[in-house]
Order: sequence, then structure tokens, then C-alpha cells
Amino acid sequence: MSPRPRLALLLGGGVLAAACAHGPGAPPAPETPPSPSSTCVVASDSAGAGRDVTAAFDDSADARRVARATRVVAPVRLDCEGRPSPGLAIRWSRDSSARFWTIDLDSPSTWTAGPLAAAWWADPDANSALRWAGVESLIPLDERRLVLGFSSPEAEPPTVLADRSLGVPPTSPRRNSVLPQPISGDLRDAIDRGVDLVHTSDPGVIEYASRRPGLTSIPLPWNRAYLLLLPSPSAGIGAAIPPDTAAFRAALARDAVRADARAAAAPSWWERAGACPQVAPPPARRRQLANTVVYRASDRVARDLAERLVALAGAPELAARGLDDEAFPSALASGSERSFVLAAPVHATVPCRESAGWPRSATVIPLIETRPHAILRRGTPPFEVEWDGTLVGR
Repeated sequence: MSPRPRLALLLGGGVLAAACAHGPGAPPAPETPPSPSSTCVVASDSAGAGRDVTAAFDDSADARRVARATRVVAPVRLDCEGRPSPGLAIRWSRDSSARFWTIDLDSPSTWTAGPLAAAWWADPDANSALRWAGVESLIPLDERRLVLGFSSPEAEPPTVLADRSLGVPPTSPRRNSVLPQPISGDLRDAIDRGVDLVHTSDPGVIEYASRRPGLTSIPLPWNRAYLLLLPSPSAGIGAAIPPDTAAFRAALARDAVRADARAAAAPSWWERAGACPQVAPPPARRRQLANTVVYRASDRVARDLAERLVALAGAPELAARGLDDEAFPSALASGSERSFVLAAPVHATVPCRESAGWPRSATVIPLIETRPHAILRRGTPPFEVEWDGTLVGR
């Protein structure tokens, strides 16, 4: 079942489209995009000249995001503080209703507005991102201006414009790119092999690097939240959550996990998940629900949290159980277990897409946030950290 009506792609009628986009009167002046914050630039103690950076990651999802960011540029870039800067679009502005946003494409780009809109409409990932973000129409005004019509007002530049599913190959290459390397085994071996950058949240690897000359360890922004989802009132787990939730979260961050962690900040995008369009849930398995705290088996932080929650609950019948990467999303969507511990991005460019696989009316309890560290070799060129924690070359 589609979360939104099918996107309308309007390819003609420039005057009519402009009138629809801006309403009566002159269109507003384009907003001037600020430059990325210098706090989002990461460099070693002796940064070298621009070149490609070899990198090793302890999380394959982080590595995939970096690889994609190397290949494509989204319409807008968001730095680690959420400040927008030009990507494929050189400027953007909204009409008086804030429901229509116009992006002006970079003139050297090989993409013009009509083909870009058609490509987004045809690409499943881009189409899905736009629909989950509430985009109802794409209106090319001319070769360089494209209007996105939203179902509700967007007071700030819509974060979907920074989603890489809307990205296209850059016109000019960056001076340096972060290039994930295949790894096997311990990341300490990658340090010994001389990679430029190791991206990790493993305290053992960070401590190992601190004893090696020529390396700098830099904490990156908090990029991952861990949530407890209760599809329905859960017998056995309630006792693990005390009334003082702030102290409880701080204790989990301090004592329960082997990662750089802090209590989860609130509120965040998941507070509004109930307002997202709903999709039909998969058929629930007809069986007695077990008293389990379920987590993705490949996520060691989620496992640590699940085991601590079981210990705190003090219920002999309650157990922590890991599911593989294929079984976990299916169980989560169907709400077939008592409770789930899962990771979610701290910042989401398309929030409703992130919560689309959650059971309806689930109770969401934020637990902790974690952040990785960048271990840099002396002479590594500087790079930037974007809003979702992805590392990009400059």
C-alpha cells in the first residue's frame, strides 16, 4: 500500500507552474545558503594536501553511506550541525505558503530540471524518499528551476533535499574522497597496515591507537540512537524502566555498553512517528508471544542493552534474544515479540521512512546515543562530517 498518492510530474506550462508555485505577487528572494560550519571539519594534528583517503569501518552501514557520498551529490548538503550548503542546487527558496520549494540547479551540471524530475520519479529509492517526505508534485519551471510541492508547509529547507537517494554524480570531483577498504578481522590490523582513517566505536581499538605514534583519535558527532520499542503493553519489561528515566538512561550509557555513549536526547524525530502515513503490517504469526527483549544479533550495543534490561527487570521468565539481519526487520514490522532494542539515526533526512517498518502504535522509549571515533594518521587530508554522520571529502 503506497504511503502517499503517486507523485505528479508536470513537465510543461512554465507560466502556470510558476503561478502555482509562488501564488500572487513576486516570488521571494532566494535564500543565501550558509557555509558549512568549521566545527564539522575533521583533521589530523598535521593535515596533508588533498588526496584520496583510505578508510576502514567497523560498521558496514557507515561504510556504505561513505561510498555512496563519494559517488553522488544531493541537491543540498547538511553539515554536522544541520546547516545547509549547496550541492546539486546552488540556491533554494519557498513561496508564501511554505508548501512549494524551488531549487536552482548548478548551471555547469549535466542535469536539467525536467530530466532530473523524471529520474527521481522513475527511481524506486528516490520516489520512495519523496513520497515519505510528503512531496506531491515535481514542477520544472525551466531548465534550471525545479519546484517541489509538499503536502504540508515546510518552514525550513526540507531535509529530504539532502537525502542521497536524490543524488547524482558530481560535475567536478572533490579534491579528496574517503574510500572504504574491505576489512577482515580486527581493525587493529588495519591500523598496522597503514590505512589513513579508522572509523570505530570499539574502545579496544581506540585505546590501541592511543599507544601508537602518528595517530590522532577524534570523537565524531553523536549519530546513532538506541530505542526500546514496545508493540503492546509488555509484561516483565516495565520493571526495568524506573520513574527517573534521565538517571536510568545515563546509567545505561555509563555502565551497560562498550562504546562512547550518553543518555538519549529528547525530543527527536521518532516522537512524531505516529503522524506518518501507515502501511499495511505483515500478517502476525499466530503464537503465544515470548517474554523476550529482541535485538539484531550483529549489533553488539543493542545486545548489551537488551541484556542489561533483562537483568534490571528481575523477571525469571524474561530473556534477551538476538535475531539475524533478515529475521529482525520482519519480526519488528509484525510486532511479533514483546519488545525490541534497535538502532536508529540521531538525524533522519526522511523520518517517516525510518519508522515505516515499526509496528503501529508502538511505544518508543529512547535509551542512549553513541558516537564513533575517527583515528587519523598524520598527514591525512581534512574531511567533513555531514548531518547523518557520514564522512565526505572536501
